[in-house]
Amino acid sequence: MHRTTTTGGRRTRRLLTAAASVAAGAGVALAATAPLATAAAPRVIDGSGYAYNDWGDEGTLSIDSHSTNSDATALWQTVLYADGAKWRDSGGGLHTFRKSDITGHFEERTESATFWWQKHEDLEDVDGVVGKETFGDADNSLSGPEPDGTVLFMGYRHTVAFKRLQGTYYVKVHGQWRKAAYKSFD
Repeated sequence: MHRTTTTGGRRTRRLLTAAASVAAGAGVALAATAPLATAAAPRVIDGSGYAYNDWGDEGTLSIDSHSTNSDATALWQTVLYADGAKWRDSGGGLHTFRKSDITGHFEERTESATFWWQKHEDLEDVDGVVGKETFGDADNSLSGPEPDGTVLFMGYRHTVAFKRLQGTYYVKVHGQWRKAAYKSFD
């Protein structure tokens, strides 16, 4: 709402100038702390307590994110595989996301399968980006953890296992347990 006044004259201008100076100073102070805010971004997929609500506070995975090639992406691809997500090829053909599609590379196939998954789950944001809403919906299918750290994802087509050790999730990639880190492995 914009308000126009005809009173105040120079005093109003001085107050506005002072307020603008304070705001500019605050902007400089905030800009100086920006790298700290970036450093606070999640480095791994984590959780505590019961697994069914572990992922709703996670970072973002997408074809354009810094995590394009990561073990966090491999964890998400494992969810797509477990739920039997579908992806479209360039000719419009529909294919089921397979175990061999779990590569850790967030590419067109993963983005397309994520679109399908989000639509199938009736999410508000159907955008091919794995963010808080998508992760938060997926974690409803988690069960555990067991005493050995096993957390099961009960998918529509497959049940898959993750590990959660000392609060950090691990995903099995090519037969080896790997920390589900957002950091690119390229």
